[in-house]
Amino acid sequence: MPPDMKSLRVDRDVFQQTLEKKLADLPTLPTVISKIIETANNPNTTTEEMQRLIVMDQGLASKILRIVNSAYYGFPKRISTISQAVMILGFSTVRNLVMGISAFGMLAQKSMPYGLNRSKFWEHCAAVAVGGNILAKYRLPRNQNAPEEAFLGGLLHDVGSLFLDSYFPVQYAVAMAFAAREGKSAREAESLVLGIDHVMVGKRISEHWNFPPHVMAMIGTHHDPSATQEHFEMIALIHAADWLAWQCGHPSSEHTAAPALNSEVDDWLLFEESDWNKLKDELHSQYNQCEQLIKMAQ
Repeated sequence: MPPDMKSLRVDRDVFQQTLEKKLADLPTLPTVISKIIETANNPNTTTEEMQRLIVMDQGLASKILRIVNSAYYGFPKRISTISQAVMILGFSTVRNLVMGISAFGMLAQKSMPYGLNRSKFWEHCAAVAVGGNILAKYRLPRNQNAPEEAFLGGLLHDVGSLFLDSYFPVQYAVAMAFAAREGKSAREAESLVLGIDHVMVGKRISEHWNFPPHVMAMIGTHHDPSATQEHFEMIALIHAADWLAWQCGHPSSEHTAAPALNSEVDDWLLFEESDWNKLKDELHSQYNQCEQLIKMAQ
């Protein structure tokens, strides 16, 4: 039986000390994964070089082939080799898939049956990824990389929550119980109960794994997009996609308060109510295919 969360208290000093140790001890990305990310960012890289790196990790190669053949991408013919996948998807998409697969794999442990509702969590991540992709196509049509970058940002935006639930399931459950009881958002409850929130933890993780600066920004600033003008557009996309996912019935938690849409982001988007309704319809239509893709990546 799970403990009575209402009766538990978290010693914030002890938690902070343990958190620092867990973050310091978090494994770095495997060498082959780091090399794939580095190679994908090199404009002189060839498809053959990328293919040779990916096949060094058979588990990763298998997941990439399953993903590229999923309904989300909808290619008419089956993709049977990594070289085909790399040529069709492009280096940046492959890099983003590798980053997402690696992050999920390293934080997927679940030691207790309470705390973060993993089903709701994955549904939310899928919805934010789809929402970010759709918003980027509307708002940044000249930036060809923006939709895939926003998709990755949506997948990883709450990676800090996943870490807290994986390594501190009881403490995180106490924070979520507090949020439900007091009508707080997850971030507010985390700060009050634990002394740190999931966005700060996510930022620390993305730094530890040497993610690109814009990915760090999407993870670490998506709840406070007005805090910086650097990478503002990508942060704003994830912030809006997070809000849109809640509006479409895909919350990160069914017991915490929904986030509000930042006024600066709202002004930047320049969407009318009819635009938002169209975006909601598009998110609903694409969501199921993306949810299958997320499950393949785990």
